[in-house]
Amino acid sequence: MKRLAIAVLLSSIATLSLAQKAPDAADPCLAKRQDILQQIDQAKTKGNDKQLAGLNKALKANDANCTPQSLRAAREKDVSETRAKVADRDRELTEAKVEGKDKDKIAKREQKLNEAQAELHRAQKALGN
Repeated sequence: MKRLAIAVLLSSIATLSLAQKAPDAADPCLAKRQDILQQIDQAKTKGNDKQLAGLNKALKANDANCTPQSLRAAREKDVSETRAKVADRDRELTEAKVEGKDKDKIAKREQKLNEAQAELHRAQKALGN
């Protein structure tokens, strides 16, 4: 009987713990707010006043303007802009190869393309794709 009571108690604690975390997943603005608060704590510990001022401004903007729809629109815009950047970097690399540029310039353009692709991947992940 004691084991059953302990099992019920532990499962109810686990359920409450999960229920408290669920709103973060359901509300991206709340998750973003918590991320900003965490960055504020890090800036305070490092004594970075300029970053702290910017983060406080971002927190106020988040509190005033953030909706799940606006956040999704901003993330979609980031993905679109990053796709354009990847296309530009790919075009620059192709041009460098066609023009017969030296290996160093081609390598630099390949690196820029890889960085843009990684940025696109991060943007898509933030969007949920």
